[in-house]
Amino acid sequence: MRSINKNMQRPMFKKKSRLSSSSTIKSLPKELLVEIVASVASHSFIDLHNVKKSCKDLLEAAEDNYVYRRVSLDKLSFIPRSSNDKELSFLKRCKENQNTESLYREGLRECLGNENTEGLRLLDMAAKEGHKEAKYVYGMILLCSSRQDEKLIELGLRHLRFLRESKCVVKTRKKVEEFVRIIIWKNKRMVISRINRKLPLCPFKNTCKGWRVKKGRWTLHDDDDDDIVIDSCEYCRWDYELKFFYRLMNIN
Repeated sequence: MRSINKNMQRPMFKKKSRLSSSSTIKSLPKELLVEIVASVASHSFIDLHNVKKSCKDLLEAAEDNYVYRRVSLDKLSFIPRSSNDKELSFLKRCKENQNTESLYREGLRECLGNENTEGLRLLDMAAKEGHKEAKYVYGMILLCSSRQDEKLIELGLRHLRFLRESKCVVKTRKKVEEFVRIIIWKNKRMVISRINRKLPLCPFKNTCKGWRVKKGRWTLHDDDDDDIVIDSCEYCRWDYELKFFYRLMNIN
């Protein structure tokens, strides 16, 4: 009986050369890597952290200023922990690179805790970049503190109209309320020196047709009720919203 060659028992296949994932990443332009990492960061701070641990090239891309500008802060506490140097350093870089959530958070904390204009400046910056909560807070502050300045009133209305047209006034207000309550609970004090008047925006309260919600109720439960009706008074709509804002800011 003839012996069978062992090599004949197992067919030999030539291994295909595969480009490793690290080689693939190295072949990409740095600008593209930064854009990819920034896109990941904009959805989740935790995902950014995981990406940074995956390889050296992505770690370097993650340190680009553009990533700090776009990173989401949703998973981070509204009030930074003073004992956590890494967190404070991270948030500092976010602010330096005009991360809108960072500007909004610090701006509102400044407005609620100190009598200066720094908070308003930061809120203004975030609002101009389209941050919804910043638009709401800054717009409301302009409406209730600048009744004699038509330009500032119009600026405030532009920010708030954007939210109303986007059907998110109520949703945005609730997010702001959540943040404000945390600040109050932590600091036990609030100061917004610019909010010092409660005069109505509408000068024709006695004769004005007023404003109604979509379903005929006076209570605005959700953004679907907030229809823009041609015959309704826009000033009355924002006078209604100012009542919520005054209560939120503990203004009697």
